[in-house]
Amino acid sequence: MKNIKLYTIFKNQNLLKALSKINKNGQRCCFVIDSKHRLVGTLSDGDARRGVLRKSNIKKSVFEFCNKKPIYVNQSDYTISKVKKLFSKIDNVEIIPVLNKEKVIKDVLIKSKIFTLREKYKIKKRIIKKINTKVVVMAGGKGTRLDPITKVIPKPLIPINKKAVIEHIINRFLKYGIKDFYFTIHHKAELIKAFLNEKKKYYNIHFIEEKKPLGTAGSLKKLYKKIKGSFFVINCDSLVDADLSDVLNVHKKKKKDITIVASSQNYKVPYGVCELNGKHELKKINEKPKIKYLVNTGLYLINNKILKLIPSNKNFQMNQLIEASIKNRYKIGVHTISQSKWKDIGQLEDYKKNVNL
Repeated sequence: MKNIKLYTIFKNQNLLKALSKINKNGQRCCFVIDSKHRLVGTLSDGDARRGVLRKSNIKKSVFEFCNKKPIYVNQSDYTISKVKKLFSKIDNVEIIPVLNKEKVIKDVLIKSKIFTLREKYKIKKRIIKKINTKVVVMAGGKGTRLDPITKVIPKPLIPINKKAVIEHIINRFLKYGIKDFYFTIHHKAELIKAFLNEKKKYYNIHFIEEKKPLGTAGSLKKLYKKIKGSFFVINCDSLVDADLSDVLNVHKKKKKDITIVASSQNYKVPYGVCELNGKHELKKINEKPKIKYLVNTGLYLINNKILKLIPSNKNFQMNQLIEASIKNRYKIGVHTISQSKWKDIGQLEDYKKNVNL
């Protein structure tokens, strides 16, 4: 806990007192409080120095010059990870106060130190609701984008942090009480079967063997009469930390036929982007704009009736199934998760990034 007095000044005190306080705390800012010690504003050294340029302002109260919409976090629910994002998002903010319910400052978070702090105030642990559904893991592909690794080891069995990728995927479903798993297999099928058969005592395993490659959706046709209702489908190169009970609940409540789990991604274009008008003339240049978009994570919740759209024993991709569903007026929803909740290891570069996950 820091000396709060070093960072605060009463609203009726003057600018010279504020400048003295700012110089002592070394953070180029102080927090303006009322007589009950409640936060009412922030005053930067720039605000204070501009104010004292006119002699008539020297004895005026700091409240006249402060920002009356201060940035702060609540003591009851903030986490260090959230504060890091806040510092990154807002330019020129080097210090953030922590307030209690009465808006009184109880702590001060300094940007230069925050990235080494442990979380002090943790949010309540998420209660995981058990769900009763089945999971299909698409594990039949060759994994050519992971060459040369997959020439020796099939993609589902490549290791991440001493566990096979497929184990990480299975464990995330086990947390929700799911016990029934279907695995589509083709490339190096015997290796995958041998590995998973050792796990039979922990959950129920069913194999769907492809005599020829059937794409990312073709083998699902074999489940048309085996699975009723809605079930999860996931690619074996996708690690998704979504709230599965929430996905299923919304899927049923909104009566969706397919729910796609998508990750919200941010990309900063490293160039100035030209924006044109209707006459192909320059309207303006957007300097290094940030683009937000949703990326398909490879996790889906699918209603069994959709499977009738898949042709038998033919190579059929998931995007083709989705397009056919749209054409036939089925309802498709998108469940959005944050960028940090999805790890793609389908390409060699991505795998290397996450190998010590």
